[in-house]
Amino acid sequence: MKKKRTYLSRFLVASVLLLTLCMPPYSAAAETGEQVQVPRVSPNEDLSTGQETVWDCIYFGSYPSAEVVRSSWDSVDDYAVMDGDVIRDDDLYKRLSEAGWSDNRVSLDGKDYIRINRADAVTAAADREQHYRWDDPDAWHYFAEEPIRWRVLSVKDGKALLLSDRILDCFPFNLADEEVAWNTSSVRSWLNGYDSSQNLGKEDYSGKGFLDKAFTQDEREAIVQTVCTTPDNLDYGTDSGPDTEDYVFLLSNEEVYADDSAADHGFYAGRGYDDPAKRFTSTMYAKCRGSWWSPVDAYKGNSFWFMRTSGYTPYNVTYICDFGYVYSRGTSVTCDDAGILPAVTIDLSAAHFEDAGEVSSVEIEKKLQTDDKKTGDGKIVLQDPVTEADDSLPGGTAVTWDKIAFGSYPQTEVMEKGDAQSGIKVDPDLFHKLQKAEWDGDELDLNGKRYRRIDNRYFRFDPIVWKVLEVSEDSALLLSTQALDCMPYYNRLEDVNWDRSDVRSWLNGLGAEDNLSEKDYSGAGESFLSSAFSEEERLSILESDVQNSDNHYFGTSCGPDTEDQVFLLSEDEIFSSPAAADYGFQNSDAVADLAKRFHPTAYAMCRGAWQSDLDESAGNTFWILRSNGYTDSNVVYVGETGYIFNRGIPVTCQDAGLIPAIRIDLETASYSYRGTASSRDVLSD
Repeated sequence: MKKKRTYLSRFLVASVLLLTLCMPPYSAAAETGEQVQVPRVSPNEDLSTGQETVWDCIYFGSYPSAEVVRSSWDSVDDYAVMDGDVIRDDDLYKRLSEAGWSDNRVSLDGKDYIRINRADAVTAAADREQHYRWDDPDAWHYFAEEPIRWRVLSVKDGKALLLSDRILDCFPFNLADEEVAWNTSSVRSWLNGYDSSQNLGKEDYSGKGFLDKAFTQDEREAIVQTVCTTPDNLDYGTDSGPDTEDYVFLLSNEEVYADDSAADHGFYAGRGYDDPAKRFTSTMYAKCRGSWWSPVDAYKGNSFWFMRTSGYTPYNVTYICDFGYVYSRGTSVTCDDAGILPAVTIDLSAAHFEDAGEVSSVEIEKKLQTDDKKTGDGKIVLQDPVTEADDSLPGGTAVTWDKIAFGSYPQTEVMEKGDAQSGIKVDPDLFHKLQKAEWDGDELDLNGKRYRRIDNRYFRFDPIVWKVLEVSEDSALLLSTQALDCMPYYNRLEDVNWDRSDVRSWLNGLGAEDNLSEKDYSGAGESFLSSAFSEEERLSILESDVQNSDNHYFGTSCGPDTEDQVFLLSEDEIFSSPAAADYGFQNSDAVADLAKRFHPTAYAMCRGAWQSDLDESAGNTFWILRSNGYTDSNVVYVGETGYIFNRGIPVTCQDAGLIPAIRIDLETASYSYRGTASSRDVLSD
């Protein structure tokens, strides 16, 4: 194993720490003293998940990776080409084209190369966007075999669980469109080099699987057979097959989000749809074999990758998309452009590996603020929603919005025990600290974080993430990406318009004279405005001219226009005016609009927000607008599937979600860019 000068100092420091019992678990490789450490997770509110992970990395095994190309090569979009992905060398390319190949392999100057042509590619999607472009299907493409870099996910009893740091190849989960689980899938047999008895397709991968190609005999002997558990799909109950024992495997849902082990591996243990720890790029070899890459600014070049857990039917398999979200509904088992991200367990006392430094989720998150999103002075440039045709979606269009974080609000619940999931942080130690803390009312600052309690339930303030609905000169109209709270539009069943409603006064911190209930929301912490934003942030929220047009269908008056800093959207703004389409909504009431579907936060549900458990709308809530319904004692709402209900619901409804909107001054507001959201993503919820 290669040694570096820093190893001695690392070893001495580690020894001291071990004596004080303060060091996380390490394990040493044979004969070298080389050490690998478990993932280190620490709070970091600058990241989308509120946490930062650092993984140790090692080199172990080798696989085709970088392509040797001529100077004129342009088979992959520039933004998807990472450092080291191509070797532009006309002379080397010529030598390889004239070399004497044996079984499509050759060694030159002590380095190994392989060659493939289009017939060796897995996918036939080469003519689609974001896929490798084949100018000549018969031409050979040359790839250098390079050491595989792995992230260390866990260390236990002298063994380390490793996950490839990049997507290494492209291969369907199963070759045929049939009911299949991990144990009889094509990809399991291919990864492990199993014979025809192990897969439904009866394909023989003996001696030609990933295991055979990526590792020498000595390396294979250091790989430990791992028990691969296959629990049912958490959302749909689909049987994922019996447990297996494999040398090479794909991760499961539990290992990346649905179990305590996910957090141990450095992942955000929940449905955080933009977890940088789950984002991976594919090597040039994987792209040439068929792996898709993302064109979206915030995730350019990222690919999506299979897990071993079945999807919503046995014909589907779950996967993780370009921005790090778990698609538990899944895609077809025959999908031929998903990436393969292998995992192995090695015996550290037997394996010969080299140090490969560290990788941090901070480095991955930096891709969010891409150069084309910034001006020369580093200011982030936001854009209006982008709409494109997509016949596979309701209404025939897909929409992409920029996202930013601005302000904070109670969202994540801290629990003593339970299941790790979106909006839930299972942390017994923190829970007990919150129980024993001296609270000033119902809010508390603890170790630099802010918490709110409701009936002995504890909620952490998290950054509010907003969709950018419109950019106008130096301002931006924003809509929360989640239902943040829950309260009635008005507390009595009688005629009331937006201007005199309880919800308007609460959102904006208005006094008793501004609502029919004569409730005073002007005190500190009494309103959404004062709770969600600092004094400096409130100064950056503009007063908007809030227009209240009559109900589109029934002609009901919705009251006078107002000027507000915080407001709910209107029927016009999401359905019955040109602005609706500009903001990314379907201006139709006959479409189950993906852009109108929202989840409630854990805090909003504690406050009363309803959440659907039906397959079609699982996790969604319904949410009210500021427009009156067919009478002034009703208010228009949007259902959990994205349909608008113009007739409305009584103003006293107590379980509808609230999705605030604001307009901010982009010159003075302090916000952080959080990538993009797409209406396509909603289908995975």
